Amino acid sequence: MAKNALNRLTVNLHDIDIQNKLYEHLILLLKRQEGIGLRPLVALCIGSDRYTGDALGPLVGTHLEGKNECNVYGTLEQPVHAGNFVEMLNRITHHHHHPLIIAIDACLGKSHQVGNIEIWQGGLAAGIAVGNRLPTIGDISVIGVVNAQSQIGYLDLQSTSLAKVMKLSKVIGEAISEAIHTVVAKNIPVCTQSVAK
Repeated sequence: MAKNALNRLTVNLHDIDIQNKLYEHLILLLKRQEGIGLRPLVALCIGSDRYTGDALGPLVGTHLEGKNECNVYGTLEQPVHAGNFVEMLNRITHHHHHPLIIAIDACLGKSHQVGNIEIWQGGLAAGIAVGNRLPTIGDISVIGVVNAQSQIGYLDLQSTSLAKVMKLSKVIGEAISEAIHTVVAKNIPVCTQSVAK
């Protein structure tokens, strides 16, 4: 899932301090980004509402939509998925000069990893679990492990607990929202809201 991952944090939904840990780590990673005060912030929330497990990204995007000083691509109404992924990347680079991209996606893992959230500096390669080879994207990456992986990724995504995905998306969405608000509030220019059409 990760390419050139640095400063990785892994926390589980059962961790009572999960929200604060995610928030603090996101602040750390955002402050380490080159040109943080000048680059437009983009939340790229990858996934589809066609499979329960794959809806994590669009749920986070819907949570962030209208809340943040950042540009949101990928919501339940307008998801970013394998079919339009390259088109959306082109749109982002066309509309935003040197954007700082936070990429969010669902992930399949081992049974003991279900409920984990991982954040790192660097990009993620979306779609690998279900056999898609999409371009690696993101300056900061966030994944939620929604289910255990077997040999058939799509079935694992279909049989994922909606309650688990909702909990993961809420925690991730709130942590990103709070971190971006904090960083922007510290005299960093506000970027405009732009949802993918």
